[in-house]
Amino acid sequence: MKPTAAQGMPATLSSQVATPSSPQDGVFQQWYGEGERLADAGDYDRALRCFEEAAILAPDQVTALVYQAVCLIHLGQPQQALGVAERVLAIAPDHPQGWLYRGVALHRLSQYKDAYASYARVKPS
Repeated sequence: MKPTAAQGMPATLSSQVATPSSPQDGVFQQWYGEGERLADAGDYDRALRCFEEAAILAPDQVTALVYQAVCLIHLGQPQQALGVAERVLAIAPDHPQGWLYRGVALHRLSQYKDAYASYARVKPS
């Protein structure tokens, strides 16, 4: 049975996430897609919850973690964003957005030297 929005699950899918190969992947895409839609609309609090749910389903999927960091930065929670960015980098040490949002979080925490060191690690994809 496919989850519906009425059951508390998002109903949209993101075209930027790979085609599901299992039912769990499909549920991940639903949460991710809804989070992306909400983030694009500026509803970062609700988007963050969607990306957290997506990350529970696929903990090694860095895209959901990157979006969590973005939401946390927009919500004025740079310390939490830093922790999420570091999780991204633990999974994918050369991930450009992991380094970028780590830098943004450090910058917001007034740790400028470390922020610029993170920015310097961003490699174009």
